[in-house]
Amino acid sequence: MNNKLLVFAFAVVLISGCSVKQIKATEQTPVPHRYEADYYYIRGYEAYLDYQWDEALTNYRKALEFDPDSPFLQMQLSYALYHSGDTEGALANAEKILKQAPDNIPALTFVANVYNTQKRRVEAAELLKKVLAIDPTDDDAGLLLGRIYYQDDRVDEAVAAFNNVLKNDPDNYTALDYLGSLYIDRKDYDKAEEYLKKTIEARPEFDAPYFKLGIIYELDNRLDAAAQYYEKAIALNPHNNQAKERLAQVYLKQKSIGRAIGELRNLSSDQPENMDLHVRIGLLYFESSDYEKALEEFGSALKINTGNIQVRYYYALTLEELERFPEAVSELKKIVFEEPKNVNAFLHLAYIYTRTDRDSDAVRIYDEILEFNREMPEIYIYLSNAHLRLKEYNKAEAVLRDALSRFAANDQIHYNLAVVYEKTGSFDDMVLQLRKALELNPDNVDALNFLGYSFADKGLNLDEAESLIKRALELKPDSGYILDSLGWIYYKQEKYADALDAIKKAAEVTADDPVILEHLGDVYLALKDPEKALGTWEKALKYHEKEEGFKEKIEKKITDLKHKNPKTKKDGQ
Repeated sequence: MNNKLLVFAFAVVLISGCSVKQIKATEQTPVPHRYEADYYYIRGYEAYLDYQWDEALTNYRKALEFDPDSPFLQMQLSYALYHSGDTEGALANAEKILKQAPDNIPALTFVANVYNTQKRRVEAAELLKKVLAIDPTDDDAGLLLGRIYYQDDRVDEAVAAFNNVLKNDPDNYTALDYLGSLYIDRKDYDKAEEYLKKTIEARPEFDAPYFKLGIIYELDNRLDAAAQYYEKAIALNPHNNQAKERLAQVYLKQKSIGRAIGELRNLSSDQPENMDLHVRIGLLYFESSDYEKALEEFGSALKINTGNIQVRYYYALTLEELERFPEAVSELKKIVFEEPKNVNAFLHLAYIYTRTDRDSDAVRIYDEILEFNREMPEIYIYLSNAHLRLKEYNKAEAVLRDALSRFAANDQIHYNLAVVYEKTGSFDDMVLQLRKALELNPDNVDALNFLGYSFADKGLNLDEAESLIKRALELKPDSGYILDSLGWIYYKQEKYADALDAIKKAAEVTADDPVILEHLGDVYLALKDPEKALGTWEKALKYHEKEEGFKEKIEKKITDLKHKNPKTKKDGQ
């Protein structure tokens, strides 16, 4: 006989929930003995250990021919039938045992297990209560009973069942762990923490209680502690992907983007075909402005699912941020081919065309959007701005007039129409539209600043202009443009010291704006400091491309200043 047979000659294998001590009770039952039964049982059990279910069944049945009344052999047959896939046959055989021996603990426990898998939990619980009535120390039966109550939301009964197990075995890991989970479900986190820490004391090598404690601390917003427990769970079980997932979320809550990315990359290395993980990592890289790595992750996601429009959209946006515009356009066109009404893809196409000085193409895109979606007021605004850049002022006005027929109460449309009138020199119409915008939205900062500055620039309504600009500054105190407007009002009021203070602050906030620098030079000149005026205007010239006609205007100011003040140094120092 080989070693395996010697070791396991009289062992009994049970499905989940059956204990060794239950079998011993059956072994002590006096039965007529035939050594042939022993021989075939040993051969059957050896096959059972090798997962050779058919051979095990053959030998167990042969053993029963020599000892037909043995409950022990009948149970071995039930186990083998169950593992071979014949659940009904196994159950029928065990139920037959119970008819002959109603207190047979292995049969009771086996049938209860099968009933539980069949969702016949009420019947299973009754059988387990019978087991515990016979043997109150049967922890396996107690644990299964607690699990059944837990599954059925019979919380108090589940608590009682697990606590009964703990009376027999205070360090029973499974009972402690279940109680911890149960109290988490009940949101009694103090109790849950107590039991889970006891679970760790009982079995410190298992990761589950650490993971659950991490959840408790995360829910309580004790993020540092949560991270420590998740990290411990992962250290004990590097394949605990739930812990990695939760840990990444904790890092995100802590604004530790790099660590969150690292944890998600660990997850992704375990699940390389998980498209969602690549997308999430890509979005984090995108938010961190690490566009090359974002592109790599979105590219990996597209390889997994080339037809995913959302992923392709992220891929296109990343190409756009990298200013790889031809590739971005190609990807966006693929999207609109598949989804001809994908507004976001169209909008980004138009944006790229604007960035690359293809305003006519941008106009075409906005017109195409309006063919299928006329309910987005911003589309009309974008279209009018494209016409403005092309100096197609009549078309820009017509687009916004059309928009007002649909969205009369939209303050931004009135504001943009005022911009058109400013370009065409229609001052009164511009003022009318700005006042209408402010009537609809008194907090429209752009309209407040535009109207106040326009009055100041013409030397009109300076008190009202000052009031408008100060209101704008309350809403947006750090705006260089609004500070410049206030300074320009002071300039027009001949309050040059106040003007200097305001416009210098504006130039610090918005250092590369030519108009602000022009105004600063004007103030220096008013303060009779021509050298600083000259130096400031010359600095403004560096940014002349931002304002049409600016270069000629400033060059004339410089020439006139030098003519009037021939001793002024060339560099304005």
